[in-house]
Amino acid sequence: MAYVHESAPDVWCLPWAYPGPPARKRVVPGSLDAVERALWFGTPKRALSLLGEHPDTPRTGWLRTVALLATGRYEEAGAVAFPGSAGRWPALLAAASASVARQCGRYAEAAERDAYALAAAGADAEARADALVGLTADAVGAADPHTAAVRLAELDAMVDGAGWRAGVRRGWVACELALLTDRPARAAEASRDAVRRAEAAQAPRHLAKSLLFYGVSMRELARRQAVAPLFRSAAVILGRAERLAAAVEAFPLLEVACRQRQETLEEVTVTGEAVAQNTYTKVAS
Repeated sequence: MAYVHESAPDVWCLPWAYPGPPARKRVVPGSLDAVERALWFGTPKRALSLLGEHPDTPRTGWLRTVALLATGRYEEAGAVAFPGSAGRWPALLAAASASVARQCGRYAEAAERDAYALAAAGADAEARADALVGLTADAVGAADPHTAAVRLAELDAMVDGAGWRAGVRRGWVACELALLTDRPARAAEASRDAVRRAEAAQAPRHLAKSLLFYGVSMRELARRQAVAPLFRSAAVILGRAERLAAAVEAFPLLEVACRQRQETLEEVTVTGEAVAQNTYTKVAS
Protein backbone atom coordinates (compact mmCIF):
# COMPACT_ATOMS: atom_id res chain seq x y z
CA MET A 1 0.00 0.00 0.00
CA ALA A 2 1.39 3.38 -0.96
CA TYR A 3 1.11 6.38 1.32
CA VAL A 4 1.48 9.92 0.07
CA HIS A 5 2.65 13.06 1.78
CA GLU A 6 -0.26 15.31 2.73
CA SER A 7 -0.61 19.02 2.97
CA ALA A 8 -2.20 20.30 6.17
CA PRO A 9 -5.81 21.48 5.88
CA ASP A 10 -7.49 23.67 8.49
CA VAL A 11 -8.26 20.72 10.76
CA TRP A 12 -7.58 22.68 13.95
CA CYS A 13 -10.82 24.67 13.65
CA LEU A 14 -13.18 23.36 16.31
CA PRO A 15 -16.83 24.05 15.32
CA TRP A 16 -18.81 20.91 14.59
CA ALA A 17 -22.32 19.53 14.87
CA TYR A 18 -22.67 17.29 17.90
CA PRO A 19 -24.55 14.02 17.63
CA GLY A 20 -26.99 13.45 20.45
CA PRO A 21 -25.64 11.88 23.66
CA PRO A 22 -26.18 8.13 23.98
CA ALA A 23 -29.42 7.11 25.64
CA ARG A 24 -28.80 5.96 29.22
CA LYS A 25 -31.20 3.56 30.83
CA ARG A 26 -32.01 3.72 34.50
CA VAL A 27 -29.73 1.46 36.49
CA VAL A 28 -30.07 -0.23 39.85
CA PRO A 29 -27.53 1.20 42.33
CA GLY A 30 -24.70 -1.26 42.92
CA SER A 31 -25.57 -3.35 39.87
CA LEU A 32 -23.09 -4.22 37.13
CA ASP A 33 -24.82 -1.67 34.93
CA ALA A 34 -23.97 0.90 37.61
CA VAL A 35 -20.36 -0.30 37.60
CA GLU A 36 -20.20 0.11 33.83
CA ARG A 37 -21.71 3.59 34.02
CA ALA A 38 -19.14 4.61 36.61
CA LEU A 39 -16.34 3.27 34.41
CA TRP A 40 -17.40 5.19 31.30
CA PHE A 41 -18.96 8.32 32.77
CA GLY A 42 -17.39 8.55 36.22
CA THR A 43 -14.02 7.31 37.44
CA PRO A 44 -12.25 3.92 37.23
CA LYS A 45 -11.66 4.13 40.97
CA ARG A 46 -15.39 4.32 41.62
CA ALA A 47 -16.02 1.40 39.27
CA LEU A 48 -13.47 -0.73 41.13
CA SER A 49 -15.06 0.07 44.48
CA LEU A 50 -18.46 -1.05 43.18
CA LEU A 51 -17.02 -4.23 41.69
CA GLY A 52 -15.98 -5.47 45.09
CA GLU A 53 -19.55 -6.54 45.74
CA HIS A 54 -19.78 -8.86 42.73
CA PRO A 55 -18.55 -12.43 42.10
CA ASP A 56 -16.04 -13.20 39.35
CA THR A 57 -17.64 -13.63 35.93
CA PRO A 58 -16.46 -12.75 32.42
CA ARG A 59 -18.35 -9.46 32.67
CA THR A 60 -16.85 -8.47 36.01
CA GLY A 61 -13.44 -9.57 34.72
CA TRP A 62 -13.83 -7.30 31.72
CA LEU A 63 -14.87 -4.31 33.82
CA ARG A 64 -12.13 -4.95 36.37
CA THR A 65 -9.43 -5.26 33.70
CA VAL A 66 -10.46 -2.03 31.97
CA ALA A 67 -10.61 -0.14 35.26
CA LEU A 68 -7.22 -1.44 36.42
CA LEU A 69 -5.66 -0.53 33.07
CA ALA A 70 -7.09 2.98 33.29
CA THR A 71 -5.45 3.49 36.69
CA GLY A 72 -2.10 2.04 35.62
CA ARG A 73 -2.32 -1.16 37.66
CA TYR A 74 -1.07 -3.36 34.82
CA GLU A 75 0.15 -6.28 36.93
CA GLU A 76 -3.22 -6.64 38.62
CA ALA A 77 -4.99 -6.28 35.28
CA GLY A 78 -2.85 -9.07 33.85
CA ALA A 79 -3.79 -11.35 36.73
CA VAL A 80 -7.48 -11.39 35.77
CA ALA A 81 -8.26 -14.85 34.40
CA PHE A 82 -8.38 -15.14 30.60
CA PRO A 83 -11.78 -16.41 29.39
CA GLY A 84 -12.18 -19.92 28.06
CA SER A 85 -15.54 -19.56 26.40
CA ALA A 86 -17.33 -17.60 23.69
CA GLY A 87 -19.97 -14.87 23.82
CA ARG A 88 -20.22 -11.15 24.45
CA TRP A 89 -18.61 -10.94 27.89
CA PRO A 90 -15.77 -13.44 27.30
CA ALA A 91 -14.94 -11.64 24.04
CA LEU A 92 -14.84 -8.24 25.74
CA LEU A 93 -12.68 -9.69 28.51
CA ALA A 94 -10.30 -11.22 25.94
CA ALA A 95 -9.96 -7.86 24.17
CA ALA A 96 -9.24 -6.15 27.48
CA SER A 97 -6.66 -8.82 28.27
CA ALA A 98 -5.06 -8.09 24.90
CA SER A 99 -4.83 -4.44 25.93
CA VAL A 100 -2.75 -5.48 28.93
CA ALA A 101 -0.26 -7.26 26.67
CA ARG A 102 -0.23 -4.33 24.25
CA GLN A 103 0.48 -1.81 27.01
CA CYS A 104 3.48 -3.93 27.94
CA GLY A 105 4.76 -3.98 24.34
CA ARG A 106 3.86 -7.62 23.68
CA TYR A 107 2.15 -7.00 20.35
CA ALA A 108 2.20 -10.56 19.00
CA GLU A 109 0.61 -11.88 22.19
CA ALA A 110 -1.92 -9.05 22.10
CA ALA A 111 -2.83 -9.92 18.50
CA GLU A 112 -3.43 -13.55 19.49
CA ARG A 113 -5.76 -12.49 22.29
CA ASP A 114 -7.59 -10.03 20.07
CA ALA A 115 -8.02 -12.71 17.40
CA TYR A 116 -9.53 -14.94 20.08
CA ALA A 117 -11.82 -12.08 21.08
CA LEU A 118 -12.97 -11.58 17.50
CA ALA A 119 -13.76 -15.28 17.10
CA ALA A 120 -15.53 -15.40 20.47
CA ALA A 121 -17.63 -12.29 19.77
CA GLY A 122 -19.90 -13.93 17.23
CA ALA A 123 -22.41 -11.37 15.99
CA ASP A 124 -22.08 -9.00 18.98
CA ALA A 125 -21.20 -5.64 17.41
CA GLU A 126 -19.58 -4.01 20.45
CA ALA A 127 -17.40 -7.04 21.19
CA ARG A 128 -16.36 -7.35 17.54
CA ALA A 129 -15.50 -3.65 17.45
CA ASP A 130 -13.35 -3.94 20.59
CA ALA A 131 -11.45 -6.84 19.01
CA LEU A 132 -10.93 -5.00 15.70
CA VAL A 133 -9.78 -1.86 17.48
CA GLY A 134 -7.29 -4.04 19.32
CA LEU A 135 -6.09 -5.82 16.18
CA THR A 136 -5.54 -2.46 14.47
CA ALA A 137 -3.59 -1.16 17.45
CA ASP A 138 -1.56 -4.39 17.65
CA ALA A 139 -0.49 -3.97 14.03
CA VAL A 140 0.39 -0.31 14.57
CA GLY A 141 2.48 -1.27 17.59
CA ALA A 142 4.25 -3.90 15.49
CA ALA A 143 4.90 -1.27 12.77
CA ASP A 144 2.79 -3.18 10.24
CA PRO A 145 0.72 -0.50 8.47
CA HIS A 146 -0.71 -2.86 5.85
CA THR A 147 -2.29 -5.18 8.42
CA ALA A 148 -3.44 -2.18 10.45
CA ALA A 149 -5.15 -0.69 7.39
CA VAL A 150 -6.91 -3.98 6.63
CA ARG A 151 -8.19 -4.28 10.19
CA LEU A 152 -9.25 -0.63 10.26
CA ALA A 153 -11.26 -1.17 7.06
CA GLU A 154 -13.02 -4.11 8.73
CA LEU A 155 -13.80 -1.90 11.71
CA ASP A 156 -15.08 0.93 9.50
CA ALA A 157 -17.52 -1.46 7.84
CA MET A 158 -19.37 -2.12 11.10
CA VAL A 159 -18.50 0.59 13.60
CA ASP A 160 -21.65 2.70 13.16
CA GLY A 161 -23.79 0.02 14.75
CA ALA A 162 -21.43 -0.78 17.60
CA GLY A 163 -22.10 2.08 20.02
CA TRP A 164 -20.38 5.29 21.03
CA ARG A 165 -17.26 3.63 22.50
CA ALA A 166 -16.49 1.93 19.20
CA GLY A 167 -16.73 5.23 17.33
CA VAL A 168 -14.38 6.98 19.76
CA ARG A 169 -11.84 4.17 19.80
CA ARG A 170 -11.98 3.87 16.01
CA GLY A 171 -10.75 7.47 15.93
CA TRP A 172 -7.83 6.58 18.20
CA VAL A 173 -6.51 3.74 16.06
CA ALA A 174 -7.13 5.64 12.81
CA CYS A 175 -5.04 8.46 14.29
CA GLU A 176 -2.27 6.06 15.31
CA LEU A 177 -2.15 4.52 11.84
CA ALA A 178 -2.07 7.94 10.19
CA LEU A 179 0.82 9.03 12.41
CA LEU A 180 2.67 5.78 11.70
CA THR A 181 2.33 6.40 7.95
CA ASP A 182 3.34 10.08 8.14
CA ARG A 183 -0.12 11.58 7.55
CA PRO A 184 -0.60 14.07 10.40
CA ALA A 185 -3.51 15.85 8.72
CA ARG A 186 -5.43 12.59 8.54
CA ALA A 187 -4.45 11.87 12.14
CA ALA A 188 -5.85 15.23 13.24
CA GLU A 189 -9.12 14.58 11.41
CA ALA A 190 -9.52 11.14 12.99
CA SER A 191 -8.68 12.33 16.50
CA ARG A 192 -10.92 15.37 16.18
CA ASP A 193 -13.79 13.03 15.34
CA ALA A 194 -12.96 11.01 18.46
CA VAL A 195 -13.06 14.21 20.52
CA ARG A 196 -16.46 15.08 19.06
CA ARG A 197 -17.89 11.65 19.83
CA ALA A 198 -16.45 11.44 23.35
CA GLU A 199 -17.64 14.93 24.19
CA ALA A 200 -21.13 14.13 22.92
CA ALA A 201 -21.16 10.96 25.03
CA GLN A 202 -20.03 12.97 28.07
CA ALA A 203 -17.35 10.37 28.76
CA PRO A 204 -14.47 12.24 30.45
CA ARG A 205 -11.78 9.54 30.31
CA HIS A 206 -12.43 8.83 26.64
CA LEU A 207 -12.46 12.56 25.97
CA ALA A 208 -9.11 12.99 27.72
CA LYS A 209 -7.49 10.29 25.58
CA SER A 210 -9.09 11.68 22.41
CA LEU A 211 -7.69 15.12 23.24
CA LEU A 212 -4.28 13.57 23.78
CA PHE A 213 -4.34 12.09 20.28
CA TYR A 214 -5.65 15.36 18.85
CA GLY A 215 -2.96 17.42 20.57
CA VAL A 216 -0.16 15.13 19.40
CA SER A 217 -1.54 15.22 15.84
CA MET A 218 -1.70 19.02 15.95
CA ARG A 219 1.89 19.14 17.10
CA GLU A 220 2.94 16.99 14.14
CA LEU A 221 1.16 19.44 11.83
CA ALA A 222 2.92 22.31 13.58
CA ARG A 223 6.28 20.65 13.01
CA ARG A 224 5.56 20.45 9.30
CA GLN A 225 4.77 24.14 9.07
CA ALA A 226 7.11 25.41 11.83
CA VAL A 227 4.40 27.83 13.00
CA ALA A 228 4.55 28.71 16.70
CA PRO A 229 0.78 29.40 17.11
CA LEU A 230 0.02 25.84 16.02
CA PHE A 231 2.34 24.52 18.71
CA ARG A 232 0.47 26.71 21.22
CA SER A 233 -2.86 25.29 20.03
CA ALA A 234 -1.49 21.78 20.49
CA ALA A 235 -0.30 22.67 23.99
CA VAL A 236 -3.74 24.01 24.91
CA ILE A 237 -5.40 20.80 23.70
CA LEU A 238 -2.90 18.67 25.60
CA GLY A 239 -3.45 20.79 28.70
CA ARG A 240 -7.15 20.02 28.57
CA ALA A 241 -6.36 16.32 28.21
CA GLU A 242 -4.10 16.59 31.25
CA ARG A 243 -6.77 18.22 33.40
CA LEU A 244 -9.45 15.71 32.46
CA ALA A 245 -7.13 12.77 33.09
CA ALA A 246 -6.30 14.19 36.52
CA ALA A 247 -10.00 14.66 37.30
CA VAL A 248 -10.81 10.99 36.68
CA GLU A 249 -7.51 9.74 38.17
CA ALA A 250 -6.42 8.08 34.93
CA PHE A 251 -2.76 8.22 35.92
CA PRO A 252 -1.04 6.69 32.86
CA LEU A 253 -2.97 9.04 30.61
CA LEU A 254 -2.16 11.97 32.88
CA GLU A 255 1.55 11.18 32.77
CA VAL A 256 1.63 10.99 28.97
CA ALA A 257 -0.45 14.15 28.51
CA CYS A 258 1.77 16.10 30.91
CA ARG A 259 4.96 14.97 29.18
CA GLN A 260 3.59 15.70 25.71
CA ARG A 261 2.42 19.17 26.75
CA GLN A 262 5.81 20.06 28.23
CA GLU A 263 7.60 18.88 25.10
CA THR A 264 5.20 20.89 22.96
CA LEU A 265 5.73 24.05 25.00
CA GLU A 266 9.48 23.66 24.57
CA GLU A 267 8.97 23.47 20.82
CA VAL A 268 6.83 26.64 20.95
CA THR A 269 9.83 28.53 22.34
CA VAL A 270 12.32 27.04 19.88
CA THR A 271 10.04 27.58 16.88
CA GLY A 272 9.16 31.13 17.93
CA GLU A 273 12.84 32.02 18.19
CA ALA A 274 13.56 30.42 14.81
CA VAL A 275 10.70 32.28 13.14
CA ALA A 276 11.80 35.55 14.69
CA GLN A 277 15.38 35.01 13.53
CA ASN A 278 14.24 34.12 10.02
CA THR A 279 12.06 37.24 9.85
CA TYR A 280 14.95 39.42 11.06
CA THR A 281 17.28 37.91 8.48
CA LYS A 282 14.83 38.60 5.63
CA VAL A 283 14.29 42.20 6.76
CA ALA A 284 17.97 42.84 7.26
CA SER A 285 18.85 41.49 3.83
